[in-house]
Amino acid sequence: MRSPLNTCRMPSWLPSIAGRVLPAVVSVLTSAAVFGQTPDRVRLLDRTEVSGEIVVASPNEIEIKDQRSEEVKKVPIDRIREVALADEPDALRNARGMLFRGEATSALQELTKVQDADLQGASDRVLAEMQFVKAAALARQATLTGTGLAEGEKALRDFVGKNPKTHHFYRSAEILGDLLAKAQKFPDAATVYSALEKGPAALKVRAASAKAGLNFAQGKFAEALEDFENAAKVQTDPKDEASAQQKLEASLGAARCLARLEKGGDAIAMIQQVVKGADPEERDMLSKAYAVLGDAYRAAGKEQDALIAFLTVDLVYNTQPESHAEALFNLAQLWDKAQNPERARQAKQMLETTYPDSPWTKKLAGAAAS
Repeated sequence: MRSPLNTCRMPSWLPSIAGRVLPAVVSVLTSAAVFGQTPDRVRLLDRTEVSGEIVVASPNEIEIKDQRSEEVKKVPIDRIREVALADEPDALRNARGMLFRGEATSALQELTKVQDADLQGASDRVLAEMQFVKAAALARQATLTGTGLAEGEKALRDFVGKNPKTHHFYRSAEILGDLLAKAQKFPDAATVYSALEKGPAALKVRAASAKAGLNFAQGKFAEALEDFENAAKVQTDPKDEASAQQKLEASLGAARCLARLEKGGDAIAMIQQVVKGADPEERDMLSKAYAVLGDAYRAAGKEQDALIAFLTVDLVYNTQPESHAEALFNLAQLWDKAQNPERARQAKQMLETTYPDSPWTKKLAGAAAS
């Protein structure tokens, strides 16, 4: 008896399909061999990306050559979310992602997976990237925990000293400024933040906001309010979306100042305008906005409204680690006041497990101990 498999005939249409598909597959595989399976990638703030070969990387822009067209595209630094290098180890790429998400300790742990063999023959750009991620993670961890500040500062200054034209220049300056502010070296922090003023317009706005934050950190809320308002008024091109986003963040800083100055109604109105003007796809921005809104409601004594705002961060816009940690801190307190200990416990547990190094975690532990 003949096997059913032996009686099966190839459909008449299959050879013609194979004749068309196989050459296409071969073409794709050949292209992958020629161009490399993992090109350099420049990921943009709007979630798109440009891939190819990076030919120039500088503080103000990345020049990347398209693999097929050979066209060189110049991408301004203020439009870039992340740069991924073709020949970097996976652990380095993962660590950088953790760093940018605010997970400094996890980033340092991930870097330990990079072996010497992984870096043999690596490009100077990859070696510099390794140094940046480690230095920035050390500095960010020190800022979060308040320990190891001198080590973090030295690591970051060494990186910039050896790589003055790195595309991480402005990010490094901001991280270093934050560390110096944590160490209460406010004049030094202001000087470092000034480096951002050399960049595109969006970074000029960011520099002004960062300096305003120094006054806020010192309890000088009236001065900080004026500084944030001035940051939001920096002259920029109306079509410059990156600058517009930075101005929205400056407005959120001003709203926090208003809340501290017992002008909760004005703060709430300002934040609602920010939410209305924000791009619905900008989840990080909306995460910050609703966290600030919750803060303003609490300052105004409207704890039910604050609970809703912080729940919005936790359940809808939980993409921004600092804002999410702030929301969980407040939810733990607000649920406790609302006599819902189970929800309070859940918020506290999530804060401790998700953001163990966050200042909000330490603040909640301190409040519980007092």
